[in-house]
Amino acid sequence: MSEIGNQKATIIEVIPTSEFYFKRGIAAFQKNEMDRAKKYFSRAVTLSKNEEESIFASCQLAICYQHTGEYDESIEILDELIKSSGDIFAEAYYFQANNYAFLEDLEQSLLLVEQYLTLDPDGDFVDEASELQETLKMELNEF
Repeated sequence: MSEIGNQKATIIEVIPTSEFYFKRGIAAFQKNEMDRAKKYFSRAVTLSKNEEESIFASCQLAICYQHTGEYDESIEILDELIKSSGDIFAEAYYFQANNYAFLEDLEQSLLLVEQYLTLDPDGDFVDEASELQETLKMELNEF
C-alpha cells in the first residue's frame, strides 16, 4: 500500500491477458464504442495463449470492423480465420457472407452462407443464415 495524503491507497496489480482485453472489448462493443472495442480485441488476439482465444478475439474484431463499415478489414480477418480454422469455426463463413452481402457481392455471399449451413446445420446462426440465404436467392432470381 502507498499513502496519498492521509489516505491509504491499495495498488492492484493487473496482469493483462487475452481474456482481460476480450472482456473489455465486449463491454466497449456493447456501448457501441467500436474504436475502443477494436483496440481491445486486437490486443486480445496478440495475447492469445491458444487457438480458441485467438479465434474468438479475431472474430469479434472482424465484427467490429463490419459494424463500422470497414468491410475489407473484416474480410481480411475472416479470410485468415477461414483458412486456419474454418471447418472448426464455421461461424466465420456466416460473418463473411454478411460482409459480401453488404458489399453487394451476392453470389459470393450465397456461397459462404451455404458453406456455413453445410458445416454447421445446427449452429447458433442457422435461422439468420437461412433467412440470408432465402433473401440472396430471391435477389439472384434463383428462388
